[in-house]
Amino acid sequence: MSGIHIRPATSDDVEALCRLYYELHECHVRGVPDQLVSLGAFDERDWSDLVAALERLIGDDSAALLVATQDSAVVGLVEAYFRTDAPSPARRARSHAYVQSLVVTETVRGRGVGRALMAAAHTWAVTRGAAEIELDIWEYSGGPLAFYESLGYRTLRRTLVHDLV
Repeated sequence: MSGIHIRPATSDDVEALCRLYYELHECHVRGVPDQLVSLGAFDERDWSDLVAALERLIGDDSAALLVATQDSAVVGLVEAYFRTDAPSPARRARSHAYVQSLVVTETVRGRGVGRALMAAAHTWAVTRGAAEIELDIWEYSGGPLAFYESLGYRTLRRTLVHDLV
């Protein structure tokens, strides 16, 4: 992981972030094509809604948008949120973090960038008082399950699907 640095995203990173979110989506499309639709060519899409959302996220104190850079190029990101759930008659109160997205551009995968981003997300969550961190994944052959399990994540709940047609 030589030459990789983790830092908070800035407005200057927005175009690179859009490309990474696009890459993440297209990777998931290949993994679960019966569930997701390709966005088409990156340059033919209007990214203004995503740009606006990223600008809000960059300034959100309850969220972390961290980037991995190599030679000043953004090569990965992790998007995480801090949440506090109030107690109810059926559930305990808890403070936790939620990882919405993790993506490392294909050219640097397998070099520890994802691990470094997740470690930074864990540190961010702990500093805010999170007792645990959770995430959801698409499960498919070659997908991210083994990576997260190697970091110590365990299955808490699953969504099961049965095709009817």
